[in-house]
Amino acid sequence: METKTIVQYVIAGIVVAGSLFVAYDAQDKITDQASEIKVLQNQVTVLNDKVAEIEELVNKNKTLETEVKNLEAKLATKTKAPAKATKAAAKSKVTKAKKPHKAPKKK
Repeated sequence: METKTIVQYVIAGIVVAGSLFVAYDAQDKITDQASEIKVLQNQVTVLNDKVAEIEELVNKNKTLETEVKNLEAKLATKTKAPAKATKAAAKSKVTKAKKPHKAPKKK
């Protein structure tokens, strides 16, 4: 074989070996990225579950706030009614107490 042919085979061998190395390295990178994608997908799933839990808690909180407002309104209504009755009773006692006592007439 001529030296020129041998050099061409060596160069072709180096190119093939380099291509195989690049392809192997690319495959490793793809495998690593696929693993990272799976990890990120799992994290997204966990975060979506947490979001669902938080939304459920927000809805429960809104329901409880509404119930508290309703109970406060009922309490305010119940405390105003006895207060009015107490004021009316106190007012009538005051008016009765203010009436002067009539002295008996002398004959």
